Amino acid sequence: MFLDSLNIDQPDHWLVSWGFGGEEFEFLKNYADHVEYPARATIFAEGDESDGMYLVLEGMVLVFRTDNQGVERTLSIVTEGQSFGELGLLIGQKRFATVAAGLDVKLLKITPEMLANLEAEKPDIVMRIYKMLAQTLAEQWMRVGPWVEQLRKADD
Repeated sequence: MFLDSLNIDQPDHWLVSWGFGGEEFEFLKNYADHVEYPARATIFAEGDESDGMYLVLEGMVLVFRTDNQGVERTLSIVTEGQSFGELGLLIGQKRFATVAAGLDVKLLKITPEMLANLEAEKPDIVMRIYKMLAQTLAEQWMRVGPWVEQLRKADD
């Protein structure tokens, strides 16, 4: 599922922005891994082991699943200032969906190890990250929840 074949008819599936800026964000940018993917590249696939979460610095990514009939269903479009893979960071759960670059993307990758180091060095920044993760996950659940239910029905 890529931008040239994407039918965006449900704007409610767009995710929330972090609103992270200033000195804290600059510190995080210097601390996190910077990764880049060309358009159409798979960042991770459904069922992969989790290794952290990502913040989009530039570009956009598509989050999708393939149902039992082989139809790709877009769950989310993640753009600059938004994140994906949060559950992978927090609980190490296997990936629920596939994420691919819709455009060339520049990402910050935040790993569990990075958070553990930050907890010791900059607990105030880690507290802000955890608060944003909680808010982001709650808002995503409220926005994406109906999409997940539709996928489950389609899989039956």
